[in-house]
Amino acid sequence: MKHIRLLGLVLLLTAFLSGNAQKELPKPGKLQMQWQKLETIAFVHFSINTFTDMEWGYGNESPQLFNPSDLDCEQWVKICKDAGMKGVILTAKHHDGFCLWPSAYTEHSVKNSPWKNGQGDVVREFSDACKKYSLKMGLYLSPWDCNHPDYGKPAYNQFFKNQLTELLTNYGEVFEIWFDGANGGRGYYGTDSLHTRSIAGDYYDWNGFIDIVRDLQPNCIVHGGGRPDIRWVGNEEGHAAKTHWSTLLPNEQFSKDKRAALQLNESHENGTRWLPSETDVSVRPGWYYHAAEDHQVKTLPRLMDIYYESVGRNSLLLLNLSPDKRGLVHPIDSARLIEWKQQLDQDFKEDLVSSKCQFSSNNKKNLKNAFDNNYDSYWQAGEQESFLQIDFKKTVSMNRLLIQEFIPEGQRVKAFRVDYWEDGNWKELAAETTIGYKRILRFLPISTQKIRFTFEAALAPAMITKVSAYNAPILLAEPTIQCNQQGMVSIHSPEKFGEVFYTTDGSAPSRNSEKYTAPFLSDGKVTVKAIVYSGENHGEVGEQTFGLSKKQWTILNDNSGKLSLFDGKPNTSWISKKGEKEVRVDFGEEISFAGLTYLPDQARWSQGIALNYKIYSSNNGKTWNEVTAGNFSNIRNNPITQSIRFGKPVKTRFLKFATSAVADGQQVLGVAELDIFTE
Repeated sequence: MKHIRLLGLVLLLTAFLSGNAQKELPKPGKLQMQWQKLETIAFVHFSINTFTDMEWGYGNESPQLFNPSDLDCEQWVKICKDAGMKGVILTAKHHDGFCLWPSAYTEHSVKNSPWKNGQGDVVREFSDACKKYSLKMGLYLSPWDCNHPDYGKPAYNQFFKNQLTELLTNYGEVFEIWFDGANGGRGYYGTDSLHTRSIAGDYYDWNGFIDIVRDLQPNCIVHGGGRPDIRWVGNEEGHAAKTHWSTLLPNEQFSKDKRAALQLNESHENGTRWLPSETDVSVRPGWYYHAAEDHQVKTLPRLMDIYYESVGRNSLLLLNLSPDKRGLVHPIDSARLIEWKQQLDQDFKEDLVSSKCQFSSNNKKNLKNAFDNNYDSYWQAGEQESFLQIDFKKTVSMNRLLIQEFIPEGQRVKAFRVDYWEDGNWKELAAETTIGYKRILRFLPISTQKIRFTFEAALAPAMITKVSAYNAPILLAEPTIQCNQQGMVSIHSPEKFGEVFYTTDGSAPSRNSEKYTAPFLSDGKVTVKAIVYSGENHGEVGEQTFGLSKKQWTILNDNSGKLSLFDGKPNTSWISKKGEKEVRVDFGEEISFAGLTYLPDQARWSQGIALNYKIYSSNNGKTWNEVTAGNFSNIRNNPITQSIRFGKPVKTRFLKFATSAVADGQQVLGVAELDIFTE
């Protein structure tokens, strides 16, 4: 009896030690879990900026400018519903301080606009539309307010609480509240002149703000602020990192050797809190509607990339729509979203994994739970190098694999490998890291009878709730068209297959057009249009216009010969010497032009993004005359091509592009492409 008691004590002690040797993993709360399962939701940016053609307003815009002729929130929400979105978030107040509801605490709102004689309420109409189409409603409220005289002072915190209370009390259930982290400091704070106001790191009363949310909307997820439930993905380009954890360390424990944005994008394997990511990206280059971007709505292949690099990498996708001055989503945008939904439906139309398959593993307990399409049941791996194997009983073609972890028990998998059976041997298809809520792998089509997942490393035994395989239809992307400094035009299919046909006379390309076989010379203004064909199928038309020859262009403040900013390749960049933050260009001859375009460094962890600019001209490269100056709004998070138009054409041989403020305090200027336009 004594030996039995001793054995029992040893077993209990062993169980206690082994149970405590594994650190308790962070786990999602009920709200976080419900939010993650939404997978795709929508943003709507519509406000005074729509009427001023700006991204970030200053706060001095007259409410009289706000006057949509055909505002229809039901149109917005129905488009989102038809595109498969589960919720929609409206920018109720952006940084300019203009309110889309008749706030009792400011005059800077729709109540002083001509729209509906000041009796309108966009938030009310938006709320009613969400209820009609059974979509969850979210609201964006910017803490930064360029208009309010108390911004930067203690009294503003109470003003913000008052507005937050209005929104969370009067419009029904809110599933997500969005607090933007931007604070440019500049604004028309209740005056007719521009001011800058710096705020302390602890200026906002985040505890007070979040207490209001918890009290008034207990089922509401909080984005941003001092006590968030979810995190920003670290960019506005639409991608989560391939290694993507839902766990994060406290801010003070972030690595000093990695940029914060990179750490948000990957997060931390040893994170102590569950803070999943939200990938916010716009269908257009900007967040608000600009007519000049009608031809720049993201292509269907690009939207598909965004889906696979967000939802398919353990993130939630927040996709933005930009209603125009009428108050309607442009037909190009709405059609693209419907195409996107239809393509997703096709990609995941038929799961090749079914009950007809044979499943095997070195841990057979609850094996079929990984294939039963029930998220709440799972298979748990046993020993290291545990595997899941699927025998389709026949040869099948596939180009997609989907796998999900049971994250209510934490994110566990650190590394996994996929092999497929070919000619009597296993061949590696992919070697990956994290899985999380959902991971989708894309690859060139393979034909096989068997695939195998091997879980090579994990924080705790892997819990797999779903494995699926698909054979998605081939989607032909628009071709890439580039012109180098010597004027040689090259055209390429992103998929590396298919035939390319092009025109240079402005006409639409077809199979009857010139077939692209090699780069060709273009000296002078020309518009190149191209299309990719594969059999009878074809992709979308790509179009690029090239202007004056850059053959003679050189850089005065760099004799290295590296002219990456003139090479027509957005993935290469020129970086200035440290501390210089300018580029001086010699055109080789006097030319006349009406403006220029600046594309910042496009690397995912870019260098030298200019936040403002001053443009100078010179006839001798030594004495400079200022042409124009200004700021780039939101360029740090959305580093797209910036167009700078002059008041009148400038005739000069030398040009200087300079900045005094660079993102993240860097001391260099980075330029992917610099070009001029003559019209």
